[in-house]
Amino acid sequence: MAQRSLQPDPATSTLGWWGNVSTAVRNWVLPASGDVQGRGRSRRTSSGVVARLVSRVLFIVALALLLVALGVFIFRAVYSDRIYPAIAVGDVNVGGMTVDEAAAAVEARAAELEHGTIAFTFNGQTWTPSLSEIGASVDVESSVDAAYDLGREDNAVSRLGFANQILKDDQSVPLRSTINPAVLNQWFDSVDADLNDPAVDARLVVEGGAVTVVPEESGTVVDREAATAFILDSLSALEPSEAELPTTVAHPLVTSSDLEDARAQLERSMAAPFVVTFEGRQWEIAPTDLAQFLTIDVKSNDGVKVELTMDTERLSEFLRERFAGEINRPPADARIGWREGEGLLALEPSTDGAALRSSAFAELVSEGFLSASGPVEVPVVVTKPEIDSNNLEALKINSRLARGDSNYGGQRWQRDENIEVATNYLTGTLVRPGEEFSFNEAIGVINKERGFVESGVIVNGRASTGDGGGVCQVSTTVFRATILAGLPITDWAEHTQRLPIYEQDGWTAGFDASILQWEGGDPSEWGDFRFLNDTGGYLLIQSWTDYPYHIVEIYGNDDGRQVEVSDATVWTATEYPDDLEVVDETKPAGFMEQTEWPRLPAEAVFTVTVTYADGTVREQEFYSVYHGNGNVWTVSPDMQGRSPAAT
Repeated sequence: MAQRSLQPDPATSTLGWWGNVSTAVRNWVLPASGDVQGRGRSRRTSSGVVARLVSRVLFIVALALLLVALGVFIFRAVYSDRIYPAIAVGDVNVGGMTVDEAAAAVEARAAELEHGTIAFTFNGQTWTPSLSEIGASVDVESSVDAAYDLGREDNAVSRLGFANQILKDDQSVPLRSTINPAVLNQWFDSVDADLNDPAVDARLVVEGGAVTVVPEESGTVVDREAATAFILDSLSALEPSEAELPTTVAHPLVTSSDLEDARAQLERSMAAPFVVTFEGRQWEIAPTDLAQFLTIDVKSNDGVKVELTMDTERLSEFLRERFAGEINRPPADARIGWREGEGLLALEPSTDGAALRSSAFAELVSEGFLSASGPVEVPVVVTKPEIDSNNLEALKINSRLARGDSNYGGQRWQRDENIEVATNYLTGTLVRPGEEFSFNEAIGVINKERGFVESGVIVNGRASTGDGGGVCQVSTTVFRATILAGLPITDWAEHTQRLPIYEQDGWTAGFDASILQWEGGDPSEWGDFRFLNDTGGYLLIQSWTDYPYHIVEIYGNDDGRQVEVSDATVWTATEYPDDLEVVDETKPAGFMEQTEWPRLPAEAVFTVTVTYADGTVREQEFYSVYHGNGNVWTVSPDMQGRSPAAT
């Protein structure tokens, strides 16, 4: 039997390569005529025919699969960077497009959809927001990515299945959409406000001391879950939609039964005035005044739990306005003195200062009121006085350092009166460690309002009158006590004239001290007497009068210093200055009077030597220059030139 060639003859076929393949297949499938003639064929010949038929069928199948694979390979190569044909995203045909082209097309359709409106109606009201206004948007990127991924599965069978599907029918990927919950809920809030039917919690009401419960009320609000589902369905449908607004019952959070315990608690609190106390005093606060600060704290983590609380910030303001004037006070120093045989003692006790702690007070009142307990003590910040009668040892005043005196007898009563007034202002003065004492500050302003009267003074070297004449007697006595105590004197001035009143009982010229104040003047420019406290403790100045003597004693810390005061050296002139006529325009016509008598000019000097416990020595010299004068006559302008001084 002749063998058939597997290669067709190209010269006898007009089908080209495909015709050759077809011919070969026919030759394999159909047997030759010589092979089937005659009925006396052997079994061996029959078996061979069957084997050849099976082999040819398998070959055809393999060839068909090869052709299909080749076609798929070519198809995939053509669409490697494009979406496969017959694919749409929603209603947008993107088959054969690149990803960027498809994204642009879907983006345009998404903008169209997002600006479209959706309509809800309820009880005659209509809301028509655009989808973008309620936070709905199309996820263009993921939608296009899903279209591109169709038919690109890793499994070959799946890819062939997809190829079969697109041959039968177009494929569609739904538009993937999202909703911004914050934007959507904000729109739902506005719709709830339009519905104007919120749930109302039960509440406690206090009126005139009576506590009642106002029952709760249900309301109507948007069914947000159902409305959200409808909006998403509208996006999927790719067309405007309208529907009845889905609503649901809004249940109150707090019911009447939830408030029953709180009502009973508040009734107990409102039964009587609330009492607060401070240092033995007490005040009542009306329950209705406190009820205005009540709040209801509702917790719903594990069932509704209602607790009564108070707005302590507002309550604090209320209590501060009500009680600050009653409670707040500055500390008051003890008035101290030295008594022989007893030493330093408090003549009047000190008082601690107090400042209301309004925040802490509000917390105590809130707790006490809500628990129907009390009274409560008002909490304060305590400020201690500088001079504490319970701690006088801290002042370090342990002995008398010096005593000064001066004799003021035989003068006018006005002068005596001014000495008494100044003494009362001076006594009890305390000088802190390291502080500078000022006589003018210790006695204050000299004027009639403070008890001083008009008496003789020296102004610009001339005898005159003024408020407080005689106060220099007091400053002179302080000066003498200061030099005997060995304290550093920082400001001192002698009188312009030598005055016999200061040279009695063994005191000589030079041991006097003048001060000067003038109404409306700058206190820093007044003549003053000052000294420095360098003892390391406080100084106490005690002053009194025992007519005709004025006495000053200085008490303080005895630090072991030794004080030596030399006798004064005094020089006196031998001739009086010329007599003087003074014209005073304030005097009435015809006035002429001798106002001063002759005084000789003089000078005086003495030295104070202080030896401290450590051996350090300090010396201070006091040099006085006293101007003299002849007879002085004061005249009115019309009498000028007629006095003995002029002739």
